[in-house]
Amino acid sequence: DYKLDGEVELDETFVGGKNKNRHKNKKVRHSQGRSFKDKTPVLGMLQRGGKVVCRVVKSTSKKHLTAPILRTVKRTAKLFTDEWCGYDTVGKIYERKIVDHGKGQYVCGDAYTNTIEGFWSGLKRGIIGIYHKVSRKHLCRYVNEFVFRYNTRKISNVERFNLLLCNTNYRTTYQDLIK
Repeated sequence: DYKLDGEVELDETFVGGKNKNRHKNKKVRHSQGRSFKDKTPVLGMLQRGGKVVCRVVKSTSKKHLTAPILRTVKRTAKLFTDEWCGYDTVGKIYERKIVDHGKGQYVCGDAYTNTIEGFWSGLKRGIIGIYHKVSRKHLCRYVNEFVFRYNTRKISNVERFNLLLCNTNYRTTYQDLIK
């Protein structure tokens, strides 16, 4: 239920293996760039100096990006995005600054998305280094783990563990886990 406010960076990423690393008979044709035939899109919203919220989305279209942003970001926030047209609708509602990655622009004054890009880097390196492969079905759980890690980065491991215990059921059965 946490609402982001202030300066909020928005970005999306695609989670899934690289085509070049697949066996010849497992390669997916025409899967470069923004194609999500073999990848799953994830929307990230990060309040500078604060928390990050991520949602696994069906696509990176205006239709699928607008609703989660409106539910998560207060109307008083100032948005920082890249040039992707999926943010055009929210750009009419919020104050929005854009960096044009397509033209090699990554910083323009206080407009940048480097913080959320850094979060994506940690997420993807964590998936590769810890889990090696994740399924689409459970991707939201993996993403939530890394969101929890990021949002609790300033507290000790003991406090983080206690927070985790306070927010879980005391009795979790195997049937609950596989639902």
